[in-house]
Formats: sequence, structure tokens, C-alpha cells
Amino acid sequence: MRSATPVRTTLAGLCLAGSLLAPLRMTAQIDRRNPPTPGPAPAVQLGSHSTFTLPNGIRVIVVENHKLPLASVQVRFDIPPVRQGDKTGYIDLMGDLLASGTATRSKAQIDEEVEKLGGALFTSSDGAYASGLKKHLPALLDVLQDVVTAPAFPEREFEKVRTRYRSSVQQRKDDPDAIAEAVGRAATYGRTHPYGEVMSEKTLDNVALKHINGYYRRFFRPENAYLVFVGDITTKEAKELAKNAFGKWKPALPGMTLDDNGNEIVDGLGTVEVLKQPVTAAGVRRVQLVDRPGSAQSVIRVTFPLNLQPKDNRALAAQVMNTILGGGVFNARLMQNLREDKAWTYGAYSSLDADRFNGSFTASVSVRNAVTDSAVSEIVKELERMRTEGVTTEELELAKKYMAGSFARSLEDPRTVARFALNTYLNGLAEDHYATYLKRLEAVTAADVQAAAEAFLHPDNAVLFVVGDKEEIYQKLVPLSRDVTAPVFEVDENGEPWHETLTPVSDRTAEQVIEAYIEAIGGRSAAAKLTDVKLVYTTSVAGMPLTITQWYGAGGRFRSETKMGDQVVGEEVFDGTRGRRNGPEGPYEVMDAELDDMRFNGLLVPELDLKKHIDMMLLGGSIDLQGRKAYKLAMTTQSMQAVEDYFHADTGLRIRRIERKYAMGRPMTITTDFKDHRQVGGVLLPHTIEQGGGPMGVVVLTLKEATVLTKPQPASFFETGLPPVVEEE
Repeated sequence: MRSATPVRTTLAGLCLAGSLLAPLRMTAQIDRRNPPTPGPAPAVQLGSHSTFTLPNGIRVIVVENHKLPLASVQVRFDIPPVRQGDKTGYIDLMGDLLASGTATRSKAQIDEEVEKLGGALFTSSDGAYASGLKKHLPALLDVLQDVVTAPAFPEREFEKVRTRYRSSVQQRKDDPDAIAEAVGRAATYGRTHPYGEVMSEKTLDNVALKHINGYYRRFFRPENAYLVFVGDITTKEAKELAKNAFGKWKPALPGMTLDDNGNEIVDGLGTVEVLKQPVTAAGVRRVQLVDRPGSAQSVIRVTFPLNLQPKDNRALAAQVMNTILGGGVFNARLMQNLREDKAWTYGAYSSLDADRFNGSFTASVSVRNAVTDSAVSEIVKELERMRTEGVTTEELELAKKYMAGSFARSLEDPRTVARFALNTYLNGLAEDHYATYLKRLEAVTAADVQAAAEAFLHPDNAVLFVVGDKEEIYQKLVPLSRDVTAPVFEVDENGEPWHETLTPVSDRTAEQVIEAYIEAIGGRSAAAKLTDVKLVYTTSVAGMPLTITQWYGAGGRFRSETKMGDQVVGEEVFDGTRGRRNGPEGPYEVMDAELDDMRFNGLLVPELDLKKHIDMMLLGGSIDLQGRKAYKLAMTTQSMQAVEDYFHADTGLRIRRIERKYAMGRPMTITTDFKDHRQVGGVLLPHTIEQGGGPMGVVVLTLKEATVLTKPQPASFFETGLPPVVEEE
């Protein structure tokens, strides 16, 4: 909708300009160190339109263009966003069904008439549009009027359209971009917002013809309609056509009452909840994930809602800001960062939608799994940089030239004038909003852009929405979230909260799965003998090398030492009864849940006697994990902490543990994957351990040294150094 008037130059003027420039090229000394000062913004010649209102309230807009014998007519209804709830999809269905038959014409007859006229007819959830030769406009308008004012919504056509919609929903499951488009809106606005509702097979099943009829009768009404003529037609002709086609249209309102919240209850449709106020960016930065197993790429959206209306005097500066950030030009910051500098993608873009009901911002990119978290981080960084660093003169001028050029190109289409007029009325814009566009664009300063960034970019409140392979990217996404209760919130392809789907298992018990695991690692005898062991793991945190050394002794004794370089940064010890841990404020005795956790995880093979450490255990079922069947065991420790273990059905080995615990003052969900099992003293131990969700983010531990001690560590090695417990008399 942004454009500029093209500058018209005569042929003689061009020749004269060329002859004057030729000698200057040879003799003038041009200072190329500074760019030329831009000239004043040209005046915008929008073209004129006329408008009038029919007695029944329909506002008519006429844009004359007599260059070609073509004309079009549009009926547009001004309808607020309506929440569809468990019937999401009925509004779109209604739009599709408008041309499926009327009181006097079948769908086949409508199609045949339009085809004979050489025209086109389109319908949507907010109106209809027809176009063709000027001489056929009265006949086309007759069909359009019939479709808009007397749709029959035949049952047979309703079922056909609903079947087509179901098929589209099913196909969406296999298209990550389609998932991102549909579910991404739910991430932006919320699932109960009219703009965030996601159509599913379930919601389509809930739609009945009465809902479609009720919506049509309530909102397709002359008092909120616009009739727009464009093309080879005069205002006088348009008045006659409009009066004959729609002048007598005065449909009765459906039966309505109000509920206690002031919402309308419409006969056939039920409660109508319209959007009363916009939602805005709120809450902490959080991650939403739709799992696409096997997907090689991740589709990313960094998004949040806005309260930004087209009539807001900051809207133009906000669009300039978005153009610089990622709104279309190749030199945009997101494109330069993620494509040119990092070579992670073919394109990275952003959009800032000014909407009179509820706006939004979205930055989008598709990248390979390995750089998913890095790409998200870079997008967030660019949003923060836009807020804190001023834009350069070069960036500002390039963005304004691009926007002015787009505006100018749009003016080449006569329908643009009609669209501008319609937008002016719908959005309550000033009458000269588009006529002054180029002048207002030219006046936008770097300070205006930064003020818009500060007002409308909210990286700290964004939803980091990703469609990708959970197994590849989940752990990497956890540190990006600031939501401590649910760092990664999983949803399905319909935007519903994701729930793990388990297949019931009847041929074994939880105890048998544990026994199979013990047998797989070497058997009870070998595991019981492995009491005195030293394990050395290496990893890195924030680029710093880390070494973790663990000693296991008889009776469940355990000691661990963590070093960063040569400096000891962490230590814990358990003497079989009491535990001590060194924290930032010095050593302290481990109590309650922490002590229970130390007893459970301080054993090399706690499965040898689980009953001592857990309160409950059950076999939840089987699931496909990492492309192989796995059994899931759900356990609750004696301190009521939840632990979920996954065992491969074919090997019997444990491959994953999920622990939900409260630590460091907040809830945590820690996921640990166990890989590369090798023998240590006749027992298979994982030599690669990947852990995410803990206080250090994603950590990959590599077992570099595993020693079975020939001489047990003395009991003093596992002493806690805690003062003795004094029994109260």
C-alpha cells in the first residue's frame, strides 16, 4: 500500500537532458565523497474517486479508468474478528460456500454464467469480487448480487467443501511451512484469540450449516457493506447499477439476545465473542516447539502481538524500521546476518503488521537443525540491536527509497486507488493519508526509527516458535527460554498442547524391563561387583574446559569433584548416610529432596535395588524414540520427584532419563541421553552423556577415563566433614 507517483518526462526533455549531461561528464569535477542531497518528495497524484451511500447504508466507491473496456466490482463487509472456538473454520467455510448456490441458481449455473461472460467471480469470508468486460458488467453484477444477498448454502456443497478443508488440514501435517503459518498465529496471539485459532479436523466436525447461516445473517448486512466499482464506468452508471442491484436489499436481523458478559447470542450461531481489545506482548521470552521427526531443517518464527493501528502516527516509522530490519531489501540486517555473514539460509525476513484490531511482528527463517538455536539467538540479537543502536544514514535512505518505489509501482494499478479509498474508510485514516505518504516518508528520521523500535520490538516478551526435529533441537532450545516453569512448550500441528502418545504394553511388567536392562549391561553379578570405580568426564561450558571426576565406593558412597582448568569449582560427597555439597556460599549439608537425589543418582547402577530409592514405578507403554521402539518407565522417588526412564526394546539399554525437580529456587525438567555404551569392569556404561534443562544449559559429557580400583578408597575419602548430629534428649 506504500507507493509513489512515477515522474513523467517528455521525449524532448530526455533528449535535452542527454545533450546537457554529455559535456559535464567530461569536464565537471564531482565530489563523490558525499552522497547527493535528496530532492523534495514528489507530489502524489493518486487519481480521484467518488463516493455515495445508498438508502440502506451501503457505501459505494467509484474509481474511473477508461483506458481499457474492463470493470470490476467488489462487495466488502466490515466485520470485527469473531472467536470461533471449537467450531473454528466455519467462517472460511461460509466464504467458500457463498457461490455454491442461491435461491434461483445452482452452483453449476453460477459457474456457467460467469464463464459465458468471460468473467471471474471470487468469494471470501468478508465479501465477493467479480470482474470482466465493461459490456458484461450488468450481467456479472446480477450474479454477484444473487450470491451476496441470497446464498442457499446447499447441504451437498457444504459437505464437499468441508471434505476439501479436511484434506487441507491433513496435508498440513506434512508441510512444516504450513504448520508454521497456521500454528505460528496461535503462538503470536494465543489459541483463543480470533487471529490465533487453528482449524483442525475436530473443529471442522463441529461445524453445522446453522452456524454458517447464523454468521451470514448476522454480519453480511448492508449497513456494514462497501460496494467498490473500478474501471471503465462512470459515477452515474455506477449509481444506477448499485441502486438496481442492492438498493432494495434490507434483510431482517436474526433473533438475538445478550448474555451476562454483553455478548450476542445469535439464533443458529450461538454466542458471538468479538475481539474487544488487542493483546500485546507480555510474559517472559518462551519457546514453542512442533515436533517434525526426521526433518532436516527448522522453520523459525520469532513473534509477538502488537497494539499498532494503521492510523497511528508512528506506523510509518515502524514500517521503515521493519524494512531496515528484514522487510524486503537485500541489505536488511536479518538477511545480511543470517544469509550473507553466516550462510545459514537463503532468506531471513521480518513483517510488522499494523492492524486496526490487533497487529503483530514476526521474524522468520528456515535453517538446518545444527544451527537452529544459533539462528534464533541471532534474530533476538538483531531485535535488541535495533532497539539500542541507531540506524545509519545509508540504511535509512535505502529503506525509504525501497518503500517509495513500492508505493510508486502500486499506483500503476487503478485498483490501488480503490483499495486506498476503502482502507481510508475502514481504518479511519486522514483523507490525505495516501496523498501525503511520500512527504511523510521522507520526513522519517533515524530518531523516529529508533523510537519505533523501542515501542514495537519486544525481544524479551517474544515467542520463539520452531517447527523441527525435536530429537535434534530440543536441548539446544532450552537455554533460549526465560520461562522457568516450561522452558520448551510443545504443541502439535493443530496448536494443541502436545501429549506423549504411548502404546499399551501387556507382554511384560516394569520389573521385567528393569531386569532386561540389568542383563543388557552385564548381569546382576557383574554389576554388584563393580563397587569401587573412578570415572573422569570432560566437557566445556561457555567455552571453558570442564573436568568432572567421580568416585563410587561400597555402601553407596560417592564423591564428585568438578574442575575448571586446575581450579576446583564444585564438590559433593555422600558417606552412605549424609551428604555435603559445596555451593557458591560455601559447603552445606544436603537435606530432604537433594539428599534423596544424591542417594539415587550417586549409585553406579541404582537399578540393582530400586525399591530402596523409589516410592512408585509403572510401565507407561512403548513409544518410538530415536527411530526405535522404547519402553517408558515412570517412577516417583521417595521425596516425590518424578523420573522417567526410556529403555530400548531391542537392546534393553537405558537411552534417556527425564527428571522433573525443584532446584536452585525453580522447577527444572532435565533430560539426559545415554549413548556409546562400552564395557568397564564387565559392565556396559555410557561413554557419552548429553544433558539439557539444567542450570548449565546443554552439556555433553565424554567419559575419558574409567578405572576399576584394585584397592578400595578408604572410608575417610568419603567423609563429609559435617559436624556430628546431636540427638535431642
